Amino acid sequence: MNTDDLLKRLDTDGIDNLSVVYHDYSGRACAKTIPKERFASVLSHGVVFARANLSFTVDDHQSADASFLAETGDFFAVPDPHSYVRVPYLDATARVHAFMCTEDGADWEGCPRARLKAIVDAYAAQGLSVRVGLEPEFYLLEHIAENEYRPVDRDGMFTLAGLERHYGLWKSVSDDLRDMDIVLEQFGKEYGPAQYEGTPLYNEPIRAVDHFLAFKDVIRARARETGRVVSFMPKPYAHLPGCGLHVHVSLWNEDGSAEITPGASDDQPLSETGGYFAAGLLKHARGLTGVGSPIVNSYKRLLPGSWAPVHVCWAVGNRAALVRVPGLGRRRHLEYRSGDNAANPFLFVTALLGAGLDGITNRLPLPAPVDTDVGHLTADQAAQRGLTFLPTSLPEALNAFETDEVLCETLGTVVATEFLKVKRSELAAYGLMVHPWEREMYLETI
Repeated sequence: MNTDDLLKRLDTDGIDNLSVVYHDYSGRACAKTIPKERFASVLSHGVVFARANLSFTVDDHQSADASFLAETGDFFAVPDPHSYVRVPYLDATARVHAFMCTEDGADWEGCPRARLKAIVDAYAAQGLSVRVGLEPEFYLLEHIAENEYRPVDRDGMFTLAGLERHYGLWKSVSDDLRDMDIVLEQFGKEYGPAQYEGTPLYNEPIRAVDHFLAFKDVIRARARETGRVVSFMPKPYAHLPGCGLHVHVSLWNEDGSAEITPGASDDQPLSETGGYFAAGLLKHARGLTGVGSPIVNSYKRLLPGSWAPVHVCWAVGNRAALVRVPGLGRRRHLEYRSGDNAANPFLFVTALLGAGLDGITNRLPLPAPVDTDVGHLTADQAAQRGLTFLPTSLPEALNAFETDEVLCETLGTVVATEFLKVKRSELAAYGLMVHPWEREMYLETI
């Protein structure tokens, strides 16, 4: 679809309002809604936003030592026609995701969507293409008091009861996504009370991220209509399981007609190229954690023995491993398991593909797979096996990302620099906050 095609589609669909969306470095959706009289102009030239917007944290405080201030000008959010979807739950409304461009229409290095496109182009230059699937976990909650929530059910993991209890919600979400031409692979009841998982079908990387973001928007909107809150927070409660964002990746030839991730026979997990890609993920795992688990709360999920990986290793079928081949035969693709939904998915997928491409380009050797539940190994046992660990805190993870030249180059200087400033500013704010636990522990005892 090009700009002219999109104008015709907007008219055919009876659209009166078009939301033009970009995602900031924290992954927050930001937008302006455009009336139909402005469609042609905006589709050609974009809509203006201040670059300074990208230097703000999720609580709308400007980051320390921000690069983008009042005098640093604007970017133009130019709609990507391929991202067009009608929003079924809003009257006469549609949505497009945008590339951030300079005033003359050129790609701007600070655009997360453009950085993902660039790494996809880099694979094409190697005669390769990529397919990605994003698998988010989330909680369905009810609001009971100011800043207090509780799970809406206690059904067991993967139970039919958990699905049937909220059948109306799942049906409305499925119907909406179908109307948006997004294929939903499955819904499932997850481990925690009122914890669920939904998986849009895999696609080429930009489309996969677009569909993942649409899934989040739809399920939040439909849950609000029922008085519920959907949370993708990595670890909303200390005593409940965390919510991850597992990223599934498969490598294909350039035209997408043949998958090249698996080995030549059904019992061979990975091809030579697939092994190089996996080795790249392992080599850059510590830096990837800074991009894929970018908030303080992320590290309350990444704990040994918690079904969230902390060891840098790979395996076949083993959910304790960081990089997993789900199974043999038709299931031979790669799954990266440490990330969570606090990540900007454009940046996270870009970084993952950059790490994998480094493995392919430099033909990195893949170590032997693990064959045990590494989450229950002692530190000494892990050391004897030569296993290293992911960062255990956000400061450690951000430092690992900052010192990873491949990842920083993949995301680009503008994004990498400002991303670190935003996340470190959020970290500093957390460090100054007095938390309820501190008062409960110390107020009367000291």
